[in-house]
Amino acid sequence: MSAAGTVAWGALAVLVYAYFGYPLLLWALTRLRRSAGPAVSEEQPHVTVVVAAWNEEGVIGEKVENTLGLNYPAELLDLIVVSDESTDRTDEIVSEYQERTGRVRLLRLANRQGKSAALNVGVPAARGEVVVLTDANAMFEAEAIGRLVRWFADPRVGAVSGELRYRTSGGVGEGESVYWRYEQGVKKAESAHHSLLGANGSIYAIRRDLYRAVHPRDVNDFRIPYEILLQGYWVVLDPEAVSFENPAPSMWAEYRRKVRIMARAIPMMISLLGPTLVRGRVFALWQLISHKLLREVQGVFFLAAAGGAAWGAAQGEALSAAFLAAQVGLYVCGAVGWAAPAARRWRPLRLAAHFDMIVLASTAALALWLTGQIKPTWQPARRAG
Repeated sequence: MSAAGTVAWGALAVLVYAYFGYPLLLWALTRLRRSAGPAVSEEQPHVTVVVAAWNEEGVIGEKVENTLGLNYPAELLDLIVVSDESTDRTDEIVSEYQERTGRVRLLRLANRQGKSAALNVGVPAARGEVVVLTDANAMFEAEAIGRLVRWFADPRVGAVSGELRYRTSGGVGEGESVYWRYEQGVKKAESAHHSLLGANGSIYAIRRDLYRAVHPRDVNDFRIPYEILLQGYWVVLDPEAVSFENPAPSMWAEYRRKVRIMARAIPMMISLLGPTLVRGRVFALWQLISHKLLREVQGVFFLAAAGGAAWGAAQGEALSAAFLAAQVGLYVCGAVGWAAPAARRWRPLRLAAHFDMIVLASTAALALWLTGQIKPTWQPARRAG
């Protein structure tokens, strides 16, 4: 095999491993090593829900009503909203609930610092022994809190992730739903080993005393559970604890959201490689590289696959030319599906557009990281674009 072929097919092999090989190996290990799951009970600890909010006047009232109306004892459930220097009516709306209910507290950051910094203020202020972290636009199913906290009857469990479901289908929502269904399958296999990597930022619960402050640039719904995993606790998934959100309103809005998250995730995950190895968590290290890091930097491998194939095609290699044509065809289909809303009526083009978006977002995120343009603050994707 020529050098060009080695580059192209080697990059493809890495991508196939990341998306298919790792899940298959994880599934095989699950079949070979069956272990008893955590003990669950109907005990009801005091729970504090913490929401980091920036200019959420359009949804924060609904979020408060949804939280206070959940099927969980009112005396054991309260809500903290940390306003990241909101400039709209977010603070006013939350203050009204604070005065009227006595179960809602508003905390405000003096300077806009980002979601992770807001959680560093909100979680230590929580009264509950269990803290549920969520987003302002995430609405819980009525039994969600009870389903999350039942796992904490087992002292080995340190964090529990729920499941996000999108309210609408088609367009951006369908592409994200397909991706999320795939991700949920991988997470279920990881959870079977009590080692879920990260959590769903829309809905997850932790033991308050296991919380460690995170860097403002960290992706909190990965870093917080991962730190709990490194402390020796189990991190598990409960797919019956459901949160609902609307998908991003456009492909560009979702693209910008993914770029922001990936750009912050790449340096964070690289920084975790050493501590994970030092603590002897070899299984977690394998997961971190295979499931997370390779996905975040996948843009490099897609570029290598295309570049190697083009190099080989220029040298007259038929196999490289065919590989390059297949890649170009996929990218063109995605571009058509992305640029032409009418074309997205055809499902394959919608999915190809979502694939293109992920590849492009990974590449852009790498560029942002390498040029030092990562910011800790955020803009809700439903309003972007």
